[in-house]
Amino acid sequence: MSSSSDEKKPADDAADAAAAAEDEQVVMLRSCDGEEFAVGASVAKMSGMVSNMIDDDCVDGGVQLPMVKGHVLARVLEYLNKKHGSAAEEFTNFKAEFFATLADREALFDVILAANFLHTQDLLDDACQCAADRIRGKKVQEIRDYFGIVNDFTPEEEEEIRKENAWAFD
Repeated sequence: MSSSSDEKKPADDAADAAAAAEDEQVVMLRSCDGEEFAVGASVAKMSGMVSNMIDDDCVDGGVQLPMVKGHVLARVLEYLNKKHGSAAEEFTNFKAEFFATLADREALFDVILAANFLHTQDLLDDACQCAADRIRGKKVQEIRDYFGIVNDFTPEEEEEIRKENAWAFD
């Protein structure tokens, strides 16, 4: 029979988690525009690039991210922190709201580029899925407009391509 002092209480678990978080290594991430973000190593390791640097003990002076702007890094870290600290259902709801707030194409593409640079595969997959969802069911010209693609084919060249690839236009 165990005494009440031997039993673990939820408050004790929370205190243990807080103590572990206090002991966790903090990594300083520095964006290309000079913004600095202190991030726990467990969240920072969700980036393959930063994880490799942590494993190689190359983070003492901070990690310079020359390809990521501060406002974009803030969004990436928002996603990673939520993914790290949330239950699956809560994260799914967050994800829907997160990508809805990336209303313009540029904001979404900035997150895609940052996720690719940082090797955060889950964010990259989710952001690319968001882009794919946004163009699903659109006509060719609408997709060109969304991605800013200029049609450099002559009408004759375009017709030839349509004939060669008729299966794609059904």
